[in-house]
Amino acid sequence: MQKQNRHLPAFLLLLLLDGEAHGGTLWSKLKSLLPEQWNIDSGAVYRTLRDLEERGAVSSQWMTEESGPAKRVYAITQKGLEELYEWRKDILMRKQSLDIFLSRFDEHVRSGRLHEDA
Repeated sequence: MQKQNRHLPAFLLLLLLDGEAHGGTLWSKLKSLLPEQWNIDSGAVYRTLRDLEERGAVSSQWMTEESGPAKRVYAITQKGLEELYEWRKDILMRKQSLDIFLSRFDEHVRSGRLHEDA
């Protein structure tokens, strides 16, 4: 999986807090929410949803009430909520580490040892 997709499960779980959704809807929300550079393809979203379901973090059911083909609709489970809290801890730790990196990098830019746009 690409580096930018590392947190894709966390974002999908977060989006499912808003309610049940099918993969296409989740993919559209991700594309509007995240930076364009992430370039998330729908295949990655569906693979991640399957993995989350295998882990018990989401459940799914087929919806056939609407016209057109049946759609698999996903919902977050209690295990998914627990995983979401773990993601939060992990992301906070990573953010703190990245803030340290950026602060030290900026110190080197200010001192002239590095150029910001090299």
